[in-house]
Amino acid sequence: MIRHLLAIAAALAASAVFLIPQTAGDDDTLLRAMRDELARSRQLRVVGGGDDLPYFFSYTITDSETFDVSASLGAPIAVAHNHFRAPNIEVRVGSYDFDHTGHIFSGFYSGSRYDTDSWPLDDNYTALRESLWLGTDRAYKAALESIARKRAALNSAAAPSEKIADFSQAPPVTSVAKLARKKIDEAAWTSRIEKLSAIFNAYPEILSSGADFQLIGGTTYLANSEGTMIRYPDNLATVYARAEGQASDGMVLSEAVTIQSLEVENLPPEAEMRKAFTALAEDIRARVRAPAGESFSGPVLFEPQAAAQLFAQVMGDNLRVPRKPLAEPGRPVNFTPSELETRIGSRVLPEWIDVVDDSTQTSFQGKLLAGYYPFDLEGVAPKPVSVVEKGVLRNFLTTRQPVKGSTGSNGHARLPGPYGARTAAIGNLFVKTSQSTPLAEMKTKLMELIKDRGKPYGMLVRKLDYPFAAGASALQTLAQSSAQAGGSVRPVSPPVLIYRVYPDGREELVRGLRFRGVSTRSLRDILAASRETALFDYVNNAAPLAMLGAGGFLSPSSVVAPAVLFEEMELERPQDQLPKPAIVPPPTIKTQ
Repeated sequence: MIRHLLAIAAALAASAVFLIPQTAGDDDTLLRAMRDELARSRQLRVVGGGDDLPYFFSYTITDSETFDVSASLGAPIAVAHNHFRAPNIEVRVGSYDFDHTGHIFSGFYSGSRYDTDSWPLDDNYTALRESLWLGTDRAYKAALESIARKRAALNSAAAPSEKIADFSQAPPVTSVAKLARKKIDEAAWTSRIEKLSAIFNAYPEILSSGADFQLIGGTTYLANSEGTMIRYPDNLATVYARAEGQASDGMVLSEAVTIQSLEVENLPPEAEMRKAFTALAEDIRARVRAPAGESFSGPVLFEPQAAAQLFAQVMGDNLRVPRKPLAEPGRPVNFTPSELETRIGSRVLPEWIDVVDDSTQTSFQGKLLAGYYPFDLEGVAPKPVSVVEKGVLRNFLTTRQPVKGSTGSNGHARLPGPYGARTAAIGNLFVKTSQSTPLAEMKTKLMELIKDRGKPYGMLVRKLDYPFAAGASALQTLAQSSAQAGGSVRPVSPPVLIYRVYPDGREELVRGLRFRGVSTRSLRDILAASRETALFDYVNNAAPLAMLGAGGFLSPSSVVAPAVLFEEMELERPQDQLPKPAIVPPPTIKTQ
């Protein structure tokens, strides 16, 4: 096979220091295999690899068991168990200042691979060592190929003039948490989801619906050549429902509700879930019967939940600063920068608003926070980060890939990333105000603005379609519309519950509107915020608008925010061609 490609080197570069500690988890076969293979890997080099020696190794393995239940209209659709081990093996060649990452083909290997994506599920020490060895071999050879391509790109005219290091050092951490496998009553959960899905039987306006339960019971292991050795529980329980209806003009109306917790026992009781599912069904019924909205420009009030959803995507998704990779001449790069990248020291919010990301917090006002985590994907413990102080942008969420103005990680590498790097993401984002108004008075302010501006009505938003539930084709249409309107490079999810508010305070639900030209710059124009706040939990999966069912990684997050009032915001009615309603009427369903 490929044993002849690996040879023992006499020594590595003098600057490379590898510390593989003995830990309290030595009885853990997986940890022991990772530690022992790391100790051996530091003596390896590829024949013909030249002077590009490895300076950093990292092994991450997530061992997960999942239980999934899907049901529709009271009938089970699927019940499944799965056990898998997802590895990530990283070998960096070069040095912290210059390595193989940051190129458009970083991590790509054109040769034959002998490792597999299927890892041993049993704690067989020999099999685990074999898998680690083969994965290390491929990662090492991919790094050598990448650094050669990167050097070639640096010789081109497109090479950047400013030099930034490729990787930052982090203090080693040893933390081996005790593990406790939890058993759940699978039959009870299957029955519960079946009953919850039957709620939609009573609503003929709903043409498609479903309910799902997913439990991920996992353990994450991480060991690297700097001396970090960690093991911690990595669990997530999610209950999810989606429903879809169609108005008489053909407009398709979809909406979802998600309930998540880091531990299954902390999910709300069934009665509370039933209430949430029923509210979803009532929303679809009301929206199907509501009139279509008209294009609008004027004052808009976001109630706390909608405001938290707005901050999650408009502010949260822009608090990371990805580095644009080097590319070969004439080859386009798929790259989306942060809207805030050049705005450190600039006002991005009113001076009475602060924003802090604090993933060390486990609860808020007695409610558990989904965005807590002990370590990020690079083995760094999260630090509280004051990102906006008195309206001024001060910091970004960072990983171990240095960016301009920040050379170290603050523990926010929460998602896999392209070009050999990780992607930063929020954990617990808190929007704080030093001046606020009771929510009831916020609506009064909205009505005063309507009268002052001579508008027939203003808009009140109670809920956005975030995470996005309308599907891939709707997301593509939304992105194209945003680009054509000259708005943000990231589209903003449309409202699902939006009301016209008339000067006398009367509210009227409308449907089918989407925002126009909303970006991070819009947040500077917030006029007022409420005393009341909402806690919004969701699962960031690295897909655009955290689209439900998309993405390949789950990063639970929380946002706490007040209601916010804008003096002027634009909404438009899409001119998309609408599908025809069904010709054949649905069958009559008798609810039990």
